[in-house]
Amino acid sequence: MPQPAATPKTFAEMLASLRSRVKLHATLGNTPALEGILEEANEYVFRELAGCGPGMIKSSLTLTAGVATKAFITDDGQAVARGSVRELWVEQGDTLRTPLSQGISHAMRATGMTGVPECYDTRDVSDVFTLEVYPIPGYAYKLYVDHDRVLLRFSQGTDLPSAPSRLVFGYALAMAKSHYGQADAEVAGQSFRTMLSDEKYRQRENRRFIPPTAARRDPRVVLTAGGYRQVS
Repeated sequence: MPQPAATPKTFAEMLASLRSRVKLHATLGNTPALEGILEEANEYVFRELAGCGPGMIKSSLTLTAGVATKAFITDDGQAVARGSVRELWVEQGDTLRTPLSQGISHAMRATGMTGVPECYDTRDVSDVFTLEVYPIPGYAYKLYVDHDRVLLRFSQGTDLPSAPSRLVFGYALAMAKSHYGQADAEVAGQSFRTMLSDEKYRQRENRRFIPPTAARRDPRVVLTAGGYRQVS
């Protein structure tokens, strides 16, 4: 049974949670200090994950049966940035992953067809970057998304982080507790380090999958009994 996608926390939501976790008064707490810690946390986690390898990463996103559109947020709660998507693949069984072509016409939408998604498109819905697939998924299919890492602004109330929310908040919590000299700062720091290590491992494992159609085979020249010839 697919797990429900995590919901990414906005800057305002994280700030409120951070105040609560470090036991600062809702109105008298040092807001500028916590805001700065959150901004630093977003940048730090982004750089740490970027150090795992190339700028492109592979994430998963689980579709909802019977629903064609979904906020473009990965299963681990990371918002996919506009313009960063390279390719999508739908999982079918344990080994088969089929690429989706980009583009959905009005005529296609009008059919209301259900089945395994074959195409995708993206658009803004109420200022939310949204994924649309066609046909409408008959089951909760899992998609794999190849997308670029993009460091976005994370300083306004509705901003979403550029890395998984749980990691950004974990680092911010450890730094805030250390900043205010709280006794459990090291515990929070160790918890963050464990989560970050697990995420780096997961991303390295994801990159091991190379779709058969994506494997490039350049022509090469070999020596045969009749001389040199080019083979594919």
